[in-house]
Amino acid sequence: MFARECNNTISFLVLVKNNSCGGKIMPNKIKLVVSDIDGTLLTSTNILTPYLKKTVKLLSTKRIPFILASARAPQGIFPLAKELGVHSNPLISYNGAFILNMKNMTSIQCLRSYPMNNEVVVKLIDTVKKKFPAIAINIYSENNWFVEREDKWIATESSITKLLPVKTDFSNLYSGSETETHKLLLIGEKEDVQTLFTYLEKVAVAGISFYQSKENYLEIVAAKVSKKMAVKKLAEYYHLMPQEILTIGDQFNDVPMLKFAGTGVAMGNASTEVKQAAKFITATNDEDGVAKALKYYVL
Repeated sequence: MFARECNNTISFLVLVKNNSCGGKIMPNKIKLVVSDIDGTLLTSTNILTPYLKKTVKLLSTKRIPFILASARAPQGIFPLAKELGVHSNPLISYNGAFILNMKNMTSIQCLRSYPMNNEVVVKLIDTVKKKFPAIAINIYSENNWFVEREDKWIATESSITKLLPVKTDFSNLYSGSETETHKLLLIGEKEDVQTLFTYLEKVAVAGISFYQSKENYLEIVAAKVSKKMAVKKLAEYYHLMPQEILTIGDQFNDVPMLKFAGTGVAMGNASTEVKQAAKFITATNDEDGVAKALKYYVL
């Protein structure tokens, strides 16, 4: 996997350490909080509750960074980070493939970049077009979202993220070597997506990893990319131990970071498998599960 270290300076709140120890999680032991967005921070109506915003604000008074980690594009993360007042902290996008700082919706500072090999991407796109023509192909590169056609799947994704894709001929993106592909998102009928998933398992394409974030969503990133890897990179930079980190999420792509952190918290609305992978379980996303976890384990 090609990894690009884009910048050596990561802008964070200063991390304050203390020597609390013991089996029970004590206030101030947690020095870094990393949270998933969809199904975790956001309610089922896609809002951030006033109680959550108030609780996250308390973290900043204790100088504990609160970082958003998502499979979303940076543009889909930044407005939420700004609403929470944590937009000066790094963002983990594309499930860990692109870690960055953002000053606004168009100004980004790359911290770490883990793109896929372009030759592999071109072959994947060609395969999907030929064998699964009904599936919508979305290419994500840094802060950009590219599509070749507009259909109901693209329209739905646009309404969810409140972003507009750039319509372009994919071949133009790869005529040179500068385009970095951080994620492919393939959307279609759930039966088609499952068939594609099975196909990719059989052909075992080198250099990629893939998972279904929804029944009809298949996401492809570079091999070994994960939220866990992103959290680990940030932890290493600040010389933090896993037990000083709290991670929280609800989906299978959150499991690696839930297992990595000393305090891995599953949402009450998570599946049984995700709950089993976590060390703790909080309330659902409609019951302020994140805020309650922060109150109990951090504040």
